[in-house]
Amino acid sequence: MRLRTLVIPLCALLAVAGGCAAVAGNGGPVEPSVPVALDPDRPAHPEVGALRFRGALRLPDGAGVAGLSGLWVSDSGDRFVAVSDNGRSVAGRLSYDAQGRLAGAGNYDVRPLILDKSPDYRGRRNDSEDLVRLPDGGWLVPFERNHRILRYDGVDRPEGTPRKLPVPPGLENAPANGGVEALAALADGRILAIEEGDDNGVRERHAWIAPADLKTRGDWQPLTYRAAPRFRPTAAAPLPDGGMLVLERRVSLLGGWAARIVHVPADSLRGGATMDGVELARLEPPLLTDNFEGLAVRPGPDGDLLVYIVSDDNRSPLQRTYLMMFQLPANALKPTVAGR
Repeated sequence: MRLRTLVIPLCALLAVAGGCAAVAGNGGPVEPSVPVALDPDRPAHPEVGALRFRGALRLPDGAGVAGLSGLWVSDSGDRFVAVSDNGRSVAGRLSYDAQGRLAGAGNYDVRPLILDKSPDYRGRRNDSEDLVRLPDGGWLVPFERNHRILRYDGVDRPEGTPRKLPVPPGLENAPANGGVEALAALADGRILAIEEGDDNGVRERHAWIAPADLKTRGDWQPLTYRAAPRFRPTAAAPLPDGGMLVLERRVSLLGGWAARIVHVPADSLRGGATMDGVELARLEPPLLTDNFEGLAVRPGPDGDLLVYIVSDDNRSPLQRTYLMMFQLPANALKPTVAGR
């Protein structure tokens, strides 16, 4: 999502609004990824909440690696695919040091997503906001402004002519720039969608859950996602135990960017429930922060999980594209009371 709620002069002072500056082109040499510290004042900072910091990279400003709003990482950790908010898929390679810390990214391949067409669409059709890999190998991509969810084929990335899925009832009433930013295919195949909504201070956000064989709008069941005050959900990723992680984002003039990673247990993922998860970690100054909008999870060593987040730089020179990795210990997920 591009944040355009602040007037243009403020964009010259704070990196809190997207689309305020020209973007770097896709041509020219590609800069290497650059390792960055979680805490500039404490480079050895090992933990954030329940998560162990396992490396962060600043990705290049060129080569189309910008505006990343959704993320998938292979189980082996060597490949990633992201989508940008201008309708592109970005594939690349990841590397690690001898201790298993995230050390580099490269071999970028940027391609446009093929979009569906409808005479009813108004304005931008290519505002892709998340990326889901389905158990059968397909891909789901939700779009804002013209709210919809498209299913793609493709072995290594979303490719080919997409098929439009039935959208949740009521999604057409979502704010143009506040539709489904968090989408996940759960461990049992069900699909969960969470609306970002307006930056209005309301903690409760619309959400919907549907079976894997979704056929009609009536297959979607409503439920509620409860975010932290002033935070909004921007991504979701399934967990092997049937639960999921949710990434939330906050931005303010005084506090700048902040992000939360939240655990939602499996028993909250049902129609009519309120998902009120447990915060695992919070990133806010002086820690490394930006507009984090993509989230991915893969298996780690000894039953642990590896969690990745990526930031959307809004194609502004005042922001950066960061890719971060954390380790989530197997014993860190504690049961919570569903629907509290």
